[in-house]
Amino acid sequence: MRHYLAAALGLALTSCASTQAVLDKAPTEVFFTEKSQNEVAFCLANKNNTAALDRDDGSKVILIKNGYGGVSMAFNVYPDPKGSRVEYRKQFGTIGGIWKQCIGIEADAK
Repeated sequence: MRHYLAAALGLALTSCASTQAVLDKAPTEVFFTEKSQNEVAFCLANKNNTAALDRDDGSKVILIKNGYGGVSMAFNVYPDPKGSRVEYRKQFGTIGGIWKQCIGIEADAK
């Protein structure tokens, strides 16, 4: 029984994506908004109970992690002359569409 549990735990841990692995992926989607970088980053962080991290490239990163600490989604928010550019990277899992309000897109109605 212990061997099965250890194997399952090992598989679960290897399937969790590291932060850099997710950030190195091509964006799943890219959005442009008239909202400022700070406004978008604050909104995304606030709605997901996390913090925005400042990066050397000028972006603000908001990471959404699962219960095991694996990054399931990442948002890079860059300043843009007309507002901001948001790069969304999805690794796995689902999340409600409330984050879309942060960039001015209507969340899917269900």
